[in-house]
Amino acid sequence: MNSFVSFTDAPPLRLLRFAADAIDGIEKGLIVFYQMPGNKLIAQSVERNHDEGWEVRSVLVEDFYEFFRSERQRKGAYQWLGKDDLPFEVHNQAFSHTIFDEFDRTILLLRFLDETNQGYDLLYLYFNPRFKSAFLSSEKQSFSTSEKALTAQILHRLLATFLVLMREERESFGQLMNNTRQLANRFQNERNKTELLEKQAGQSLVEYSKDILNELACKYNRKALLSPEAETLIRNFSGKLSHLKELLTNAFHFSLILNEPNQELMIQDWHMDIEKSPLKSDKRRKEKYEHLGRTGDLLNRLEFAARSVLNDRLPLTGKNVGSHCDKPISAPAISDALKKHRSEIIALFEQYPDQWPIIRKDFAPIRNILIASGEKGKNRRVG
Repeated sequence: MNSFVSFTDAPPLRLLRFAADAIDGIEKGLIVFYQMPGNKLIAQSVERNHDEGWEVRSVLVEDFYEFFRSERQRKGAYQWLGKDDLPFEVHNQAFSHTIFDEFDRTILLLRFLDETNQGYDLLYLYFNPRFKSAFLSSEKQSFSTSEKALTAQILHRLLATFLVLMREERESFGQLMNNTRQLANRFQNERNKTELLEKQAGQSLVEYSKDILNELACKYNRKALLSPEAETLIRNFSGKLSHLKELLTNAFHFSLILNEPNQELMIQDWHMDIEKSPLKSDKRRKEKYEHLGRTGDLLNRLEFAARSVLNDRLPLTGKNVGSHCDKPISAPAISDALKKHRSEIIALFEQYPDQWPIIRKDFAPIRNILIASGEKGKNRRVG
């Protein structure tokens, strides 16, 4: 029999299995107890099989309910019995034969006060009379009455102590499980609160986005709506509001191009490329250009500012670019900075031909530097 018993098993069941494993000379054991909750009388037996293991069985008690009820109310910690004292054993003899019928059994009944303090749990231990105890001398073949009484006292004290420990252990385990459930409930409540806050925050972003679209729609005398997919995308947006506004503005203008003049605009999720939002793309670009030094920083600032100017549908002049920089600067200051970094700018544009596309193609001060550099290169080759 497996000695491991779950904490969830009733202590009397664990007591029966422990006794069968721990006490030598036992051929069979039976426990009868009142199970709470459920208000049910339970009986279970363990019996040694031919493989020297233990077979666990549930036992029907309906036919002997009154007998067990009476025994549970009787006093006395222990009692030695014969099979004739047990009506359920006599009953079994009349209808079937078992391996126990070949022996003159000695049965020890141990009573343990149950957890309700209203009765006793009954533990029947069937000892094999042929078992030779280590406490007996070689000449002596059986226990005397006083020795049997002493044996019963020792076993009762041992098993009573074990039963108390199991009940305390089960109570501690129950407290642990209760605390764990409380922590799990608290964790779930906090998760629910967090999810609710995230949902509310996501809905606030959707309402904010609708306000932006309404402003743009009024400006262009159009009607614009968000698709369900776009709303879902916006609810999960984790960037700055200014970046979300830029995404929506770009999406609105993109939708203007795709639709007929009098057609209602439906902003789709694929109109808004979150992965290329300023929050992420600008960060990637800044990380990528950190090694470019002050000249690279200058070009980055001008490129980001130029993009904002175009988003606002303004001319790409030095004044407009300067006012859209993260720290606004004047047009003359831009020209002066470009002159100081002229050679570095030319080198960076040659080294990174795919970067800074807006100012490279459309910002006049940069174009003039590149054109002059190209003409100077041609003159060198001609010369």
